[in-house]
Amino acid sequence: MAKFIKFRVANSAALATGGDYARDVLLNVDDIENVADVIDAGNYSVVVTLKGIVGLDNEAAAGTIGGRILTLNASTSANGPAIPGNANEPTAITVSQNMPSQSIIRALTANPGGVAASAQLSKDGAGLVANNQMYWSSAIFSSDNSL
Repeated sequence: MAKFIKFRVANSAALATGGDYARDVLLNVDDIENVADVIDAGNYSVVVTLKGIVGLDNEAAAGTIGGRILTLNASTSANGPAIPGNANEPTAITVSQNMPSQSIIRALTANPGGVAASAQLSKDGAGLVANNQMYWSSAIFSSDNSL
């Protein structure tokens, strides 16, 4: 099993238009506690809950404990994020094994013989040849006290 999962973020859009640059994001497999799909108005993303806790310091959550999360968004364009109503928004995924979370599960259980296994997304819709390839369009690390 690989020590890291690699997410290739394909996004050449400027920050002002929702981009956050094309790059590789590495995540230590030992830090992963949970992986869950989120579908919001046609936008597909995966929330990866990481092990460990953090203290959150804001008025609404003063004195509470939160966790770290990684949110990965999917798009059908290697050049920008999926925006509601935008052509980059994936078509409804009808095959459960093509859900974005499953690419992470496959990378977790892969035996690539190296240090990192890549989490490559499938195609949207029914996953057929005519459907669109999906890409990771952003990777956002944050803290949340609702975990």
